[in-house]
Amino acid sequence: MAFGQPKLTKEEKATEKQRELMEKYGLDLDSYSDDELRLRNGSAVRAIASTLAGSGMFAAGSLLSGNSADAFKLNLAKAQIEQNWILIRQNEEIIRLLQAMAAK
Repeated sequence: MAFGQPKLTKEEKATEKQRELMEKYGLDLDSYSDDELRLRNGSAVRAIASTLAGSGMFAAGSLLSGNSADAFKLNLAKAQIEQNWILIRQNEEIIRLLQAMAAK
């Protein structure tokens, strides 16, 4: 904590920690513009493609070495989680569009 800043309460610290976690995963939706949501979705799709491509190479290596089936499953689960985050952000875009339509 920097000198001169007020001390945060437990609740404020918890809220800040939660916000930081949401930001880490690109889910701090209230702070993003529509363009930022699209950019985050694009980078998440690229990350998923990279993970799955890596999983494919890893699977080929696993066949040769005869191990690591669990790591392959873990990579696929990670890709599925990333896909869920994309869906959350896309839902936010839909909500914003519907709100704009309702306001007209």
